[in-house]
Amino acid sequence: MIQKLNRLAVASLIGIAVGLAATPVAAEPGVTDTKIVLGSVTPVSGPPSLLGKAHMLALRVWEQDVNARGGINGRKVDIRQDDDGYVPQRALQGVKKLVEVENIFGLVGTSGSAMLQAMLPYINEQQIPTINAMAVAAAHFTPPNKTVFVVGPTYCQEVSTAMKSMVTSRKLQKEKFAIVYQDDEFGSDVRCGYQKAVKELGLNSVSDISFKRGTKDFSAEMLSLKQAGATFLLSGGVVAEHSMLMKEAAKNQMPLTILAVHSAHLTPVQALAGAAGDGYFVADYVPPLTDLSVPGMAKFMGLAQKYLSSDELKSLNRYSITAYVGALLMEDAIKRCGKALTRACVVDKLEATKNFSTDGLASPISFAPGVRHSPSSILVLRSDAKNARFERASEPLPVLD
Repeated sequence: MIQKLNRLAVASLIGIAVGLAATPVAAEPGVTDTKIVLGSVTPVSGPPSLLGKAHMLALRVWEQDVNARGGINGRKVDIRQDDDGYVPQRALQGVKKLVEVENIFGLVGTSGSAMLQAMLPYINEQQIPTINAMAVAAAHFTPPNKTVFVVGPTYCQEVSTAMKSMVTSRKLQKEKFAIVYQDDEFGSDVRCGYQKAVKELGLNSVSDISFKRGTKDFSAEMLSLKQAGATFLLSGGVVAEHSMLMKEAAKNQMPLTILAVHSAHLTPVQALAGAAGDGYFVADYVPPLTDLSVPGMAKFMGLAQKYLSSDELKSLNRYSITAYVGALLMEDAIKRCGKALTRACVVDKLEATKNFSTDGLASPISFAPGVRHSPSSILVLRSDAKNARFERASEPLPVLD
């Protein structure tokens, strides 16, 4: 009887052991033997849709290219997208949907500054590998978020560096300076750069005006600038606001030198501004799409012509380039993880990135333990509205902190 019980016990233990061995290890979110699911939360509706649509087109170009090359370590890429309409609460809902319904592995698109701020607590909680190359503000990496990697200078760095370069190279020290900016995280970072340049160069700032997101009428703001005698304007809008400010300045016959942040590096801004859209300056960290002397640009535009329709090609802009840079960075980290792909491994590989080359689309990218921001050199561009293009007005400028 005892021997029979022992045999039963042994059989039971063996059965348990076999059962445990047969139990599959929990799969990493968004990863199968053949596929990696990545996500993007970007505005593809409303006025800022110019940003999100261009971003998504570039991700589609990268997705088709990488899959045509056999995928990453044998896994094809599948990108899912959610439209936040440039609204912070919708951005949070969007990332939750991508994680909990679409089961994404990581993020390669995170919308505007305020939208990413709204998503950060959830991204941190879920430990999602995230590349942000769309809208860069200091709050995105100060303090650093373990899984969030930011590419490009902050608006503060971008504005400060460009303003200092323009003032010194164009001898604008005696001008009367003004800023009109959006009253959120984005605008606060733009204002930071303006204030740094004003303080460090001892400039005469005669007007400092904020406006609510979605403002359409800037007549009062520009009348205030005219009364203050402003001759240099830093435009701190997102997209349409730049053209509205320039048109209002022309209406009031104000001879302004205008510098805008990189969201004005868009041909629709030139078109909306009409005659007033010729000759304004833009601070950016990626070259114009027309600059095919840049190897990375020539390659990207060649792929775009291969995978996009003629109408889609017309929708590309500088946000396509930053999206493509972010996707290449994510691809490199995933590739270095090999077949044993986990979120933790991708975060580790991103952290160890040193001088990742983008073939001239941006400065080499580097991160480190506790360092989640890789700034880039800055260009000052000038609007050539008559030919619907932007031209370089400076050599690459090192970021001035």
